[in-house]
Amino acid sequence: MVTIQQLKKSADEFYKKSTKWLPIQTGITRIDTPFLDRHNDAIILYAVSQQNGLIKLTDGGYIFDDLEGDGIYLSRSKQRMHILTEQLNSYSVKIDKSQHELFITTTLNDYPVKQNLLIQAMLFTNDMFMLSNKKVSSIFINEVAKFFEDQNIRVTDGPNIIGRTGMIHHYDFSIPGIRDIPEKLIRTMNNAKNEYYAKSIAMDKRQTQDVRPNTDFYTIINDEESVDDNIINLFDSEGITPILFSKRNNYIEQLAK
Repeated sequence: MVTIQQLKKSADEFYKKSTKWLPIQTGITRIDTPFLDRHNDAIILYAVSQQNGLIKLTDGGYIFDDLEGDGIYLSRSKQRMHILTEQLNSYSVKIDKSQHELFITTTLNDYPVKQNLLIQAMLFTNDMFMLSNKKVSSIFINEVAKFFEDQNIRVTDGPNIIGRTGMIHHYDFSIPGIRDIPEKLIRTMNNAKNEYYAKSIAMDKRQTQDVRPNTDFYTIINDEESVDDNIINLFDSEGITPILFSKRNNYIEQLAK
């Protein structure tokens, strides 16, 4: 039987081998992480030492630049920036509006946890705004929230769960359980072809399930465009129930339990 200590050791060895730290100038370190973006490129962060002894972790403007490369200019829309700011608050991540950077401030002790939150926020932002050119007033996660409200399904927004390795894993919604009814943890996925975001959702589930054993996991997927079969198969194999948003009414009774 695999022990928790073995799992932790395996995870620690993976991160140690797959993460690279490179000093690029005094007080600034480049961090190549093992996490991949939608282009299959490693997510790169920068750690900037502050005069007060804190560390600023930043994406260096990558997410804004990447979306702008696809014609999505978040900074040109006050409404989009407001929506993004609201969503990033749940990750404790902020926006440097002058540099168009996503960043989080941390102590040295909290660095691993805060780095994980910044990476999750980057992946979320890239996914949620990728197809949002035609929708300025709302994003997909808000449509899901309205669905819960319309169906009188009581949810908690943006819970953060500490997983088995001590990392914080962010979920978009939770529905409390009681007695023999499991808790429900829910993620949303806007880009139905973003396999790497799907893999990050699956990884969060693995890290969470041991500390929340009486829990069911769901991902609600925007299926305005066709959904990649590989993503559905991935969720099924990981014990995550995929819900196509167009079929959401079929799950009302199950979610409302």
